[in-house]
Amino acid sequence: MFSSTTSHTSGWDSDDETKVTQLLSSEPAYPFLLIEYITNIQNSSSDGRVIVYDDDSSKGKATKVTIKDKKLEKEVIEAMTVGFLRDGLKFYLSYRSSDHQPVITYETSNPKLENLTIHLPSVPTGTKIHNLAMSSIPVQDKDWVVGVKLSGSRVSLCRPFGSSKWINMKFMSQCINPLSSLMFSKRDQRFYIPSYGGNYLCYLDLNSKEGDDHFNSRQENGQPSFIDLDYENLPESVFKQLAGVSSCSKTDHLVESPTGQLFLVKWFVEDVEDLCDNTPMHVTKKFMVFRANEASDEKKKTMIYTEHIGDLCIFLGHSEAFCIPASTSCGLEPNCIYFVGNNFGVYDLTTETCSTFHTSVRPLKNVSFPYWPPPTPIY
Repeated sequence: MFSSTTSHTSGWDSDDETKVTQLLSSEPAYPFLLIEYITNIQNSSSDGRVIVYDDDSSKGKATKVTIKDKKLEKEVIEAMTVGFLRDGLKFYLSYRSSDHQPVITYETSNPKLENLTIHLPSVPTGTKIHNLAMSSIPVQDKDWVVGVKLSGSRVSLCRPFGSSKWINMKFMSQCINPLSSLMFSKRDQRFYIPSYGGNYLCYLDLNSKEGDDHFNSRQENGQPSFIDLDYENLPESVFKQLAGVSSCSKTDHLVESPTGQLFLVKWFVEDVEDLCDNTPMHVTKKFMVFRANEASDEKKKTMIYTEHIGDLCIFLGHSEAFCIPASTSCGLEPNCIYFVGNNFGVYDLTTETCSTFHTSVRPLKNVSFPYWPPPTPIY
């Protein structure tokens, strides 16, 4: 079995390719070995299915990985989107056609957990859930809370086994970037979502111990609270990096490590023309990570720029962002960001290199929901 600490520059031989191919069953034990293999290819694979070259047109260090085989393309999508279905855990969101009622299906082979089908309250016709976060893995408990971000900047909460009705939060539309993601902090027992520009956090206290009626009335009648984000003592290099992506669009995503450390990830995307149909195409160019100072107070969090998150990997997509140690799964690279959506790829914080996966004509993409199961499986 391959080690998750294989160097990007070490290269892979034909025997490695054979072993990787053998590992690609319908449900491989370590799907990220495929991603590690592809991002380690120097120029092209021996079978010609993968071609890798440096993208000089990028706003930073970039590697374009072109996949020229349909079967391999599907395998890469599968590896990147179901790579964490460990312990037999599977998680789906669907809509009942009759009344547009969202349905969460949660399946696990872990005997300590139970399979659940949860019917959430209906959402308005024509509205889609863009992002979903939960206070824990699904449990039949009246204090279990589901938060969703709907089209635009609308955020709603509900207790599926409590009152089972949506509590619509009264955010001002300019407060929230429609593409930033809602997350739940286990440490703080709060739902967080970054503002436009990432200058503050909007948050919703869970306060589950005070009962369902108190939860409903307090949230319905009050406005969300806010925490200022203070970017302290930024090095000169940060301003140079920001100048280099000034023409890019940006989203902000808050993520919590298993130990409770909060990181704010800034995702920079450039719009380029798709030469196939002359439509805009979103291409990931860069990520920047800021770590929350543990000494921050209730009204302000001090954010410190970092290029080192240690053994951790950060995952960004359509569902709640999450973070785990790379050492927990073969094939994961430490200090990296894995991203899916309008682009699939891996960003190495150490080398500041963005590796994006492409077909022969356009970036690899998949905009179905969800990309990953909840970020709270048993580690």
